[in-house]
Amino acid sequence: MPRPKTKNLKLFTMKVEENQYKKYKAFAKSKNKPLSEIIKMLLDAQPIPENVVEKKEPKRVYNKVNPELIRQISAIGNNLNQIARRLNQKEEFDVVPHLYYIEKQLQEILDAH
Repeated sequence: MPRPKTKNLKLFTMKVEENQYKKYKAFAKSKNKPLSEIIKMLLDAQPIPENVVEKKEPKRVYNKVNPELIRQISAIGNNLNQIARRLNQKEEFDVVPHLYYIEKQLQEILDAH
């Protein structure tokens, strides 16, 4: 079913004191709805949902990575790009020794870390 078309209309301006505004915003946030949505529900005489506990995604934990390790892996990536470029240009060369060398470099990195 297609979504109904909506229009953004600025219907009215409401003057409230700063502390009231903060209270209204906090109320809307506790319902996990924007303030405009709460106002529309009140005007349409719809029930306002119970307080919703928002599930927050756990923060990602990033491990520090040795800059030398990044440099080594970047160099290997550059080598692979050069091999791919030569292959895409239909250049005749023996790719196996190059790939073997890259595999050896990766194994050395794995062993060291």
